Amino acid sequence: MTTAIGTDQFGGLLRHHRRRSGMTQQQMADLATLSVRAIRDLESGRARRPRQETARLLADVLRLTGATRDAFHEAARSHLPSEGPDAAGPETCTPPALLGTTVGREHEIRSLVELLTVDQQRLVSVVGLGGVGKTRVVREAAGLLRDGHGWRVLWVQGAGLSPDLKELPRLAPDATGAGGGHGHDVLLVLDGLARRAEGSLIHHLLARRPGLRVVVTGPTPSCLGGEQVMPIAPLPVPGRALDHDAAALAEFPSVRLFLSHLRRLRPYAPRPAATPAVAELCRALDGIPGALETTAAWGLVHAPEELLHSLARDPERFSAPPAAWGPASGSGSGPVARSLAVLEPALRERLFVLSALPGSWTLDEAAPLAGTSLADTAATVYGLLIHGLVRTADEDGRDRFRVLHRVRSVLASRSAPRPAPDGKGMQAEYTSASPVACAMA
Repeated sequence: MTTAIGTDQFGGLLRHHRRRSGMTQQQMADLATLSVRAIRDLESGRARRPRQETARLLADVLRLTGATRDAFHEAARSHLPSEGPDAAGPETCTPPALLGTTVGREHEIRSLVELLTVDQQRLVSVVGLGGVGKTRVVREAAGLLRDGHGWRVLWVQGAGLSPDLKELPRLAPDATGAGGGHGHDVLLVLDGLARRAEGSLIHHLLARRPGLRVVVTGPTPSCLGGEQVMPIAPLPVPGRALDHDAAALAEFPSVRLFLSHLRRLRPYAPRPAATPAVAELCRALDGIPGALETTAAWGLVHAPEELLHSLARDPERFSAPPAAWGPASGSGSGPVARSLAVLEPALRERLFVLSALPGSWTLDEAAPLAGTSLADTAATVYGLLIHGLVRTADEDGRDRFRVLHRVRSVLASRSAPRPAPDGKGMQAEYTSASPVACAMA
């Protein structure tokens, strides 16, 4: 039974679900990485504008699903001011705090900084699968631009923006330097834009302020005119030829990241003999930082060999951290399913065919199976790399590729798509409106 609560009573709804779950305000604050005062202000109604990201974190902590979760988010949205002439703009917030060490992203961070400074790109779309670390890379780059170049940083949660981004003009005083910002470069980050967006208002802001740069993060390109797409790939994983060399394995970014998470829980773990099992875990998890973190969280009760054995039986076994650890970070099949959902049918069909190839493969090896030319196969792999569903494999000094393990797992649970009506199967063309077409333009 759903309790009906007025649209002006988000605080009452939050308090109702918290008490029903048996949590104190302190416990909820700890799990949602918020302050107790923030929870208290939300419940009392003193905080009238919960950000969409805050509402999502609270819904995760409360384990709300279905209609109950929808009603919770609707109540949070109802606290936003109406769209009248005096309505407030999107709420800028402090860039997220970086907990832990950033491992293996030095090249990506430097490349993003250079795109915005040396190359003077004004609109960059940072894309990749959920959990791959897009926000962390942008956050690190924003810190370098702020501290080393004197840039001003405006951070906006993209989840709270409408598809046409109609809220952005209200940022004009900040983005254009009015009110004390003249003479300084400004970086506007739209973090977590989960859908394609209409870019005319962004272009209007860019035209008004020559020193403004815009960075958008999301699972796929936003198809904004003139955007520079920068895909964030999973961390490199070691080949099996190094499994006998624990010291060499420990130098790989994915292994280093997994061990850094594990040693927070077990300072003297793992044993040197367990390092090959850690390397195999990194390969099984495709080097995706979010997946490495949630799996390492279970290392408090499972040795690496046990983690690997459980993962082989159930690829989703460790897709969420233990309940006491906090809300899930979105490293399971959910991000994969969302990325698959936005693929156009032709590209999804091609992915099904490529997922049948064992291990890693070259473009030359994939083209005969796909029944397409080498150029068409290269275009297919390009699109799948942009969506984060395929990764490069550093083996034998050749350019090889591999469908992510979790992608294979999700595809295996679905029936293969039917061939195109013209009988050409994987030779079907991209439509001009598809995300891949935008990325390849």
